[in-house]
Amino acid sequence: MLADPNGADAAALRRSLGEAITADWQKVLDAAQSVQIVAPEKIALLRQALESTAEAPRRSEFYASYFAALDAFAAKDRDAATRAVLGLGNVLVEDAAHGRVQTPLPISRSARHGSVRLPFTPVDSAWLLPADTDVLDPQHLADEKHTILEAAAASWITSEPGTVRLRAETDVVRTEIAKYSDQTKDISQLDPGLTVAAGTDDDTQTLIRNYDAGLRLIEQVLPEQAAEIRTLTEYVAPLRGEHFVGGSDIVLFGASFLCLEPTWSPLCFADHLTHESTHQLLHAKQEVHPLLLNRDETGLSSPIRTDPRPLYGTYHATFVFLRLTRLMAAVLRSSDTQWHEEAEIRFHRHLLGLLQGLAIIDEHGVYSPEGRQELDGWIETAREFVAFAGLPDPKLYNRLNWDYDQANGDLPLLKV
Repeated sequence: MLADPNGADAAALRRSLGEAITADWQKVLDAAQSVQIVAPEKIALLRQALESTAEAPRRSEFYASYFAALDAFAAKDRDAATRAVLGLGNVLVEDAAHGRVQTPLPISRSARHGSVRLPFTPVDSAWLLPADTDVLDPQHLADEKHTILEAAAASWITSEPGTVRLRAETDVVRTEIAKYSDQTKDISQLDPGLTVAAGTDDDTQTLIRNYDAGLRLIEQVLPEQAAEIRTLTEYVAPLRGEHFVGGSDIVLFGASFLCLEPTWSPLCFADHLTHESTHQLLHAKQEVHPLLLNRDETGLSSPIRTDPRPLYGTYHATFVFLRLTRLMAAVLRSSDTQWHEEAEIRFHRHLLGLLQGLAIIDEHGVYSPEGRQELDGWIETAREFVAFAGLPDPKLYNRLNWDYDQANGDLPLLKV
């Protein structure tokens, strides 16, 4: 059941998602061969590379390349589809440098000086090969190992084990930032001016400390939630800007985009780390074992917010509210009272969203049998929260307005 965080279950789900997308990549290769956009011998080599890297964790760029290929095929753009299919080889270059690929590896070369774009390196970086080749032999990859891995390492702001790994700007990160910027403009009519934090100035160093302090706080009060975050969050892209706080998407699975102020508390950072990893968990679950069957239904009310959104968005929001309410309850139960006042405000704000969201998705959702079991578990958990602290108190939840929008308390609550 998803209502309770579980690091081992999250790890199994991440593996299942990687296996599912790997199998779907094989179908993409079938399509590429069927329409003859990539030579059969290159398709065969890409298949071998997929199989030989299957035991390694699939990184965010792997998912981005898959969805780019789907978009290209859907648009019936042969050139884009060719680049996307061969771009799988570019993604797997890092695995090859680690010795996981022992066969020649097809790649996509750019028109710019015949360079090779490596999706896992800093934005606009390019690998200039000494030979004009589009299939890399294992010996050449072995010779270039240090160059490749040094380029990959340069994209990290921090990458210490056991901490929140922070990522600098890469091509796929920049693409996602552009998407979040456009979404923010559509909603607020304001330009968020999003950029990735640089990594060396004082504000960025404060951000680094706050991310680690937030994860340590979660570890203290709810260790399984911390384990789940470590499992699901490959990295955070720490942003600067306005009118945007956080986002994540299965298109770049494992990446969280957070625009948090350095002056905000470690509890605030703990909240948003949990928030985005919870989205990642549900993205993976819905992809591997669909729970909500009418996810595209639109025109319904949305918890907390005043604007309508697709039912799948409300479903995600409700689950996030459940996990955040659980985290704040754990903080309130802890003997360390330092964060109790802020946790109480956040608890009531998240409980309001949970009860509003449950009322909507219980009435309008269509579920698989597993999905119905999950929803019943969420409702039972909500009852436990109400028994713990009562119904949401507007005197408390209306005080939270710095990292979340002012709550809309007018929607009906699930009767518990």
